[in-house]
Parts: sequence; C-alpha cells; structure tokens
Amino acid sequence: METYGPKIQEAIKTYMGEAGINATGQTASSVYSNTFETTNSIGIAVGGSKSFTVLHTGRRKGAKAPPSTSIEAWMEAKGIGPSSDKKLKSAAFLIARAIGKNGYKGRNISYQASLRIMNALLRDSSAAYIKDVEQHLKDSTSKNVN
Repeated sequence: METYGPKIQEAIKTYMGEAGINATGQTASSVYSNTFETTNSIGIAVGGSKSFTVLHTGRRKGAKAPPSTSIEAWMEAKGIGPSSDKKLKSAAFLIARAIGKNGYKGRNISYQASLRIMNALLRDSSAAYIKDVEQHLKDSTSKNVN
C-alpha cells in the first residue's frame, strides 16, 4: 500500500490540472495520502485542504456561503471576471452567495483520478500477491521436506 499512496496522490494532482480544477496550485499541493492498517484491513486515506474537500464532496444547499475573498482569488487566478476591483468584489460576493444558497455538487476527484491508474494498480498488486503466495508455498514446502 505504501507504494500506491503516492501514485494515487500524483494521479489526483494530475487530474486536477487536466480538468481545470486547479487555479493556483495550492489545492492540489495540499493533497496527501496516508496508508493505514487495522486488524481487518489495510488501505489508503486521501485528503487535503478544506478547498479540496469541498471540491471533492461538494457543499450542501443552504450552508454558509464560502468567503467571497476566496472566490475573488480564484477568479483572479483563472483570469475571469470584471477588470475593476469593485466589480470583481461584487461578482465574487454574488457567486459566494449563490454557492451558499444552491450548494455545489462535488466532483469526486479521488475516484476520477483513481480510474485512470486502476489497471496499473491492479496489475502491480496482483503481481505482488502472486509473488507473496509463491514465496509462502516455497517456504512451507521446504520446511516439510525431510
């Protein structure tokens, strides 16, 4: 799992860039992966900044509006919106208010990114599993031979 975490993390960053989700690079830079193990399972936890979480999972209707300053920074980074500072602030405020009122449907970023590399991950993990089974069989049969 430790080898797959960074691969998934990189796939998410690449997907965000290709999908145009990443305006300044800060949200993609915040993405991390951690492997974990419990008594019943092992896995990879993927997370990031609050912005990543909102982009990934969305925002419910009627929730508090995001800060309009964040929308302003996004608009400036994307090079969209009015050129005057006052109109930009006004447009950002209206967008933030609309997001708060109507919500935002998330993009399920980690799933979309994982789809792109899933075949390679399955191939690699299958090969590793087969190698482990072969080694186990070799070890167990060599101990039983007298």
